[in-house]
Amino acid sequence: MDNKFTYLLLMIFTIAGPIGLSFDKKVAFYKNIKLFIVSAGITSLIYVIWDIIFTKNHIWKFNDTYILKHKLFHLPIEEYLFFIIVPYASLFIYECIKSYFPNLKLGGTLPWKIVMVFSTIMMFSNLSKWYTVVTFGLITLIITITFILKNKLFKSISDHLFAAWVVCLLPMSYVNGVLTGKPILIYNDLENCKIRIGTIPLEDFFYHLLYMLMMVFIYEYIKAIKEEKSK
Repeated sequence: MDNKFTYLLLMIFTIAGPIGLSFDKKVAFYKNIKLFIVSAGITSLIYVIWDIIFTKNHIWKFNDTYILKHKLFHLPIEEYLFFIIVPYASLFIYECIKSYFPNLKLGGTLPWKIVMVFSTIMMFSNLSKWYTVVTFGLITLIITITFILKNKLFKSISDHLFAAWVVCLLPMSYVNGVLTGKPILIYNDLENCKIRIGTIPLEDFFYHLLYMLMMVFIYEYIKAIKEEKSK
């Protein structure tokens, strides 16, 4: 098979399971598709802009051997699919954990405070490295904002959100392992902290955590507003 289909086939493989299980009666994720479109749409727009800027500035690049020839604003078409498929799979996992483990307790906001401290340390110890600074800086900023502005809502979702990220690490490690192992995505190591788990930069795991944090918070915030109006 032509190597140019590698990234596309990876995305099809990634979405197959979540799509097939979205009609599970207990989770019934398909009922939340409108909320997914809004929350993932807002978050993905931010991430696509980030992706375009970083690609244009050679912080990372795509290997033409493994992608289709069509690009839009420096990004391959598959990369836009990535910001639909991976968020769908991540939010699906989050809803599964909420449905099957409604009383899950992982320490409330404590894990997030630990993440915030770690992110702050990583940011200030790597000020010359754009991928590290932006990723960990945004995590610190977003967690701080949620604590200040919507602490009650954040407390109500923090356990399930953190658990969802931990569960997502397994499929995320496979997908990113393929992306960085072939490699489909090539990083400029002058712009990251140079710590890798296998072939995956440390920042990638927190890049995904940041996405989930933003998307799920928007998702639950809109859902709370709708529920309040329906009373």
